[in-house]
Amino acid sequence: MKKGFTFIEILIVISLIVIIIGSISGIMSGVFSSQSKNKAIDKINQNGSWILNELKKNILNANGSGVNGGDYFSCPMGGGTSMVMTNVKDGEKTTISCLDFGNDGFKIASISGKKDIGTTVYLFQKNSDLVLDSCSNFVTCSTLPSSQLSKVRFNFDLKAGVFGLSSGTTKSFSIDVTLRN
Repeated sequence: MKKGFTFIEILIVISLIVIIIGSISGIMSGVFSSQSKNKAIDKINQNGSWILNELKKNILNANGSGVNGGDYFSCPMGGGTSMVMTNVKDGEKTTISCLDFGNDGFKIASISGKKDIGTTVYLFQKNSDLVLDSCSNFVTCSTLPSSQLSKVRFNFDLKAGVFGLSSGTTKSFSIDVTLRN
C-alpha cells in the first residue's frame, strides 16, 4: 500500500490556504484604509484650526472703530472672497483673501502693505495632502444699525488631496469673530 496524498487532498489544502490568505489580506486592507482616513482627518483638523486661529488674530489686530467702509474695515455684507482692514497697531492695510490660482488651486492669503513693501503670507496653499475646495462666500460681515461692524465670518472647506492621504475626506470650517466696541 502506497503512502502519500491524493490529488483531491492537495486541492482541498490549497483551497483552504487561499481562503485564509484572502481573509487576512481583506482585514489588513481595512486596517490600512481606516488608518489612512484617520490620518487625513487629523491633518485636515490641524490645518483648518490653525487657519481659523490666524484669521481671528488678523481681525482682532484690526479692531478699531469697526465702521464698515471706513478707516478700519471694508468687508462684504452678502459674502465675498476678500476683505480689507487697517491694523490699529501699525496703521497698515491688510487684505485677507481667498484667491483662485487655476491649476495651483485656491489659496488663503494675508497681504499687508508695510512701508511700501507688500508682504504676502499664505495661510493655506494646495499641497499633496490637502486642497481648499472653493472661495465662494469665504468672508461675510454683519453690521449693527449704526453701520458698525459687529461680526466677521470666515468659511472654507478643506479636503484630502489626491496623493498621500485618503481622498474623499472633506471638512467644513467656519469661525465668527465678534468685534469689540
